[in-house]
Amino acid sequence: MLCTEAIFQYSYSVEKTLQHCYNRATILAELLKIGLSNEEARVYLACLEINGGPVSVIAKKAGVHRVSCYHTLENLLEKRLLSQYNKNGVKYFAPEPPEQLLTLAEEKVNFAKGLLPELRSLASTLGFKPKIRFYDGQDGVEKVFTESLAAKGEILGYTNLKSVTTFFPNFFESYTHEKLRRTIKTRYLSPTTVESVHVLDRFLPATYDANLIEILLVNREQFLFENEVLIFNNSVGIVSLDENELLGLIVESSTFARTMKAVFDLAWLGATAFVAK
Repeated sequence: MLCTEAIFQYSYSVEKTLQHCYNRATILAELLKIGLSNEEARVYLACLEINGGPVSVIAKKAGVHRVSCYHTLENLLEKRLLSQYNKNGVKYFAPEPPEQLLTLAEEKVNFAKGLLPELRSLASTLGFKPKIRFYDGQDGVEKVFTESLAAKGEILGYTNLKSVTTFFPNFFESYTHEKLRRTIKTRYLSPTTVESVHVLDRFLPATYDANLIEILLVNREQFLFENEVLIFNNSVGIVSLDENELLGLIVESSTFARTMKAVFDLAWLGATAFVAK
């Protein structure tokens, strides 16, 4: 019976020790996130656990070299996380209330806020730089289409209706429904095929405003589009319609978008004239 009780007490002691180690490791990790170095976190936590003391005691508790510990304590003093006093001619270090960590973090936030105007001013002097974002995989391709749903005006698109509806039919159906629900107008240029004449029919809702979709079909032999190009807002999205080349990109540039829109309008005008003949 005594043996069993001793084993139970030992197991309980081990469990408490492991729990303490886990909590300590978690706290150390969190202290790193708020800007303390690894050694600063260990020394600060050691000071809290033993309520301070001389360098030798703190270094032993923190598991760091005494010389480096002294420099680390000086850093923590500068951050006002510790205070210092003399006892019998020996320097002692004591922890400040943990709330000081919050004060330290708030000071950094306020400093960053004060620096923002200067940084913004510096960034503006460097001129505008277009943003280019790359995506891969089917999720990436769908991301480009989804982003076009933020269009404030119409969406202009070079597409291949047969390919895009075959490539991801379920997503394309939900994309088309959502686009019409938001009353976003789309103008498509697409190669003509036997299937493309009515290929969109099964992807459209039962009722919708027919004026929201305009499609001009162009000669497949001369204009075989293998990518989808979407022009909307100040962005141009490009995705591959080849399942072996799943990639997409979005270029955010007002000048590039305007140029691409002008090229599309020119192509649309040419295709319109051709249809009119």
